[in-house]
Amino acid sequence: MTVEEAKKILLAAKLSKTERFALEFLLLELDSYCENLPNEIWRDIEGHEGFYQVSNFARVKSLRRKKTRIIKPDIIHTGYLRVTLYKNGEAHNCYVHVLVAKAFVPNPNNKSQVNHIDGDKFNNCPENLEWTTPSENIIHAFEMGLSKKGCEHGRAKFTAEQVREIRRDCIPGDPEHGFKASARKFKVTPKIIENAYYHISYKNIE
Repeated sequence: MTVEEAKKILLAAKLSKTERFALEFLLLELDSYCENLPNEIWRDIEGHEGFYQVSNFARVKSLRRKKTRIIKPDIIHTGYLRVTLYKNGEAHNCYVHVLVAKAFVPNPNNKSQVNHIDGDKFNNCPENLEWTTPSENIIHAFEMGLSKKGCEHGRAKFTAEQVREIRRDCIPGDPEHGFKASARKFKVTPKIIENAYYHISYKNIE
């Protein structure tokens, strides 16, 4: 098992909001002490070549000194991770998911925004990121129940009661009551069911 796989298992666990925040904060702390991870790939950050790099594990490091160091990101009020990079004496605040996308996710249509596919703002690996237009990003937020309006919006996949039903009746891995079975019932993908079940989406529904 890789470090990244262990993280995904921990973050998918059923935890309270306080426990989940504490776990995510601890993982960030651990990242700052590990400079080399198995299968980690580093690439220069656009506009900061030779000074900063970002990896496919969503870690950012500084090359500005003789000894490289991992930069610990800040968690801002919107839930995104952000780092501060310096160039010519000026500070530049950069979102980690955008840095990863620019380095590892193709953008052939030159779209302007980066979306978290599973709705988890801490999951900034390239496989969970996609380039979108502003309208595509908004639609995805409503479909995942991430908008402040959540289930009340017309584009939301579930009502509040349906979300509660999924969390009450789903049994992960069960052929009759698992994510695939619920996906067929609600005519959505198993991933959308999984995200609702694990409180990754529809976080405002208890």
